[in-house]
Amino acid sequence: MKIGLALGSGASRGWAHIGVIQALEELNIKIDVVAGCSIGAYVGAAYSSDKLPELAQWVESLTEWQVFALMGVGFQRGGLVSGQKVFTALADNFSYATFEQLNKPFAAVATDLYSGKEVDFRAGSVIDAVRASCAIPGLFPPVLHNNRWLVDGAVVNPVPVNMCRLLGADIVIAVNLSADFRPQSLADNQIDHGNNQKKTSEFFKRSKGQIKQWFTKGEPKETVEKDEQDLAVDTLLNEECLEVLDPVNTEEDELLQSNPAVPPAPSIINAMTGSLDILQARVTRSRLAGDPPDILIEPQLRDFGMMEFYRAQELINEGRNSVYRIAEQIKYQLRLEDS
Repeated sequence: MKIGLALGSGASRGWAHIGVIQALEELNIKIDVVAGCSIGAYVGAAYSSDKLPELAQWVESLTEWQVFALMGVGFQRGGLVSGQKVFTALADNFSYATFEQLNKPFAAVATDLYSGKEVDFRAGSVIDAVRASCAIPGLFPPVLHNNRWLVDGAVVNPVPVNMCRLLGADIVIAVNLSADFRPQSLADNQIDHGNNQKKTSEFFKRSKGQIKQWFTKGEPKETVEKDEQDLAVDTLLNEECLEVLDPVNTEEDELLQSNPAVPPAPSIINAMTGSLDILQARVTRSRLAGDPPDILIEPQLRDFGMMEFYRAQELINEGRNSVYRIAEQIKYQLRLEDS
């Protein structure tokens, strides 16, 4: 019996995948094939390279500023962040270069921006595949591959169960990071969801404020890494573009804040990321209904913002907890004996 693991999209929430995999291994479940979308592809590449422990150690060490520096904020590349250093880290430390070198069969999915077709990667460059799969529209720039512009696979296939089956899996375990973003859940928690979405803008604003302090208060240059200085300068040169972080109807903001029944006013970036959450949750529900996995794991991630990559330890713990909550069901379906 061949077991496949489908790792879903979800930006920073994807660090929960690390905890899921750790817990499955502790239950003596051997994963034979892996498929990933977006951040699921990033984690899946590391796992298929047998370098998940190294990835876990790295992400647990990240601070908020380090995340900002890794992302590379700037509008000149077709997105809010370039992500260059994130994928360089994957190539240098956490993944083999090609699919053929991996220790487990692995697949990643992306979306053709102009045809809307699902694009799967099972050969060639792993890093190119992961970069395309992670290209969240508006945040990361589209990726040109074989004369096609590709964006995040979550647009068409957020949890690639079908890819696990294509790789030969008899049993598929799927990890859905969007369970807390279903429409009915959002309707019941509008204020909480609004506050959570606001975190994305606040993340960039805090980083922008720190850059300003460095360059206006004369902090010695030797205390700042050169590449981070370059990043800061690029950000300041594009400062006017950061108005997308300001909420709509700013003049009414005080009135909105005085009414506890009204969620926070969204910025452009919040409107975009919030829409992506809804889209992803709806597409996930549709795809899982049409091609259901044998086992579905759904971490509770409502309190985590899209850019909170620096909360890795909490996310990993929730990933582990999500497995142990249904451990008996998993053992039963896989016909595992209690150890």
